[in-house]
Amino acid sequence: MRIIMVLIAFALSPICCAQFVQEAQMETYPIQIGWDKTTVLVFPYEVVSADFGSPAVLSEKDKAAPNVLKLKAGIRYFSSTSMYVITSEGKLYPFTVDFTDYPDARPIDIGKQQEVEYANALLEGSAMNAADISAVINDLSQRIPDRLFWGKKRGMVRLGLGELIEKDGLLFFQLAVENESWVDYLAKKWRFTVQDKKQTKRTAIREVSIEPISFSPFHGVAGKSAGVAVFAFPRFTIADAKELSIQVFETNGDRNPVVTLSGKKLLQVQPILISTNK
Repeated sequence: MRIIMVLIAFALSPICCAQFVQEAQMETYPIQIGWDKTTVLVFPYEVVSADFGSPAVLSEKDKAAPNVLKLKAGIRYFSSTSMYVITSEGKLYPFTVDFTDYPDARPIDIGKQQEVEYANALLEGSAMNAADISAVINDLSQRIPDRLFWGKKRGMVRLGLGELIEKDGLLFFQLAVENESWVDYLAKKWRFTVQDKKQTKRTAIREVSIEPISFSPFHGVAGKSAGVAVFAFPRFTIADAKELSIQVFETNGDRNPVVTLSGKKLLQVQPILISTNK
């Protein structure tokens, strides 16, 4: 019996002494708050709860904007402490909070911060920097597409792919929105998903959303006109059984045109014809 107990203890010892791998630990955001000025954090979604490691941190959720959290120090020169914020989409944001006599008065956009981190992470393997990407996007935004691959029309509005080009591991999509009605088209958001091609009704269609690392401003198009939007992605390919769905959604409307691209279409990328050299 003693031998059996020793063997069990030996087998469990790696579990008891296990260390969390670095990839499993969330990075915290360092912020500094002061006594006389309020620090404002802007989250992508409504703040549901906020937990603090010290009563020295005072907080207030803005009544008019529930995604805004205001912070101020209740005690001067408090020791560094932790803060955890949970938003309505179920996401946890960890922070380390320190005191400073000179806090930055500018609001901190947490959503924008994460977008920049995401883009920087994706650009680690590319020779292009943010300025290079902006130069390509600006140039493509001014070009008139020679030909367009159109998708399905919705309410006299249709979406089409113009140029599809590649440079240094990045794909640039030039997309055109054409409005054949007299009613202005105001864009709300874009959605890019890689999904299975349509199957039988008994089979569920799987889809995965992908996010651009940069894009041109696009607010919509006036009646009887067209406009161009450009998006940049890390280079990717898709299997023959899948397709890329690109859709733009209307503000306060249902005109949501879509264009779908096959894996073969994505392989028809052209080399970049734009110089980003200074």
